Amino acid sequence: MQHLDVRPSADSLVHLGSDVLRDRLSDLIRRYAHQATADLAEAVVAHIDALYLRPDFRLDPAEQCAYRRFARHWHWLAARHGQAAGRAEVCLQA
Repeated sequence: MQHLDVRPSADSLVHLGSDVLRDRLSDLIRRYAHQATADLAEAVVAHIDALYLRPDFRLDPAEQCAYRRFARHWHWLAARHGQAAGRAEVCLQA
């Protein structure tokens, strides 16, 4: 598996082809399944957003909604990791 930048922005990924973005998205999701981190969840979101923004990536309205829900789920996962880290820090300070 290739090394992927786990903090990319959608803007930095738009130049990649749809097939490359899909492959990288699959790799990131597999990595997340083995080591769930906020950085990986955020990278998944960036890749979903970049794929969604590509002019050659045409979706019907139902598929557009599915992609937006998929991105929101990964946003939630990234935020959940941040909340868990914050709770751990508070517990350590007590």
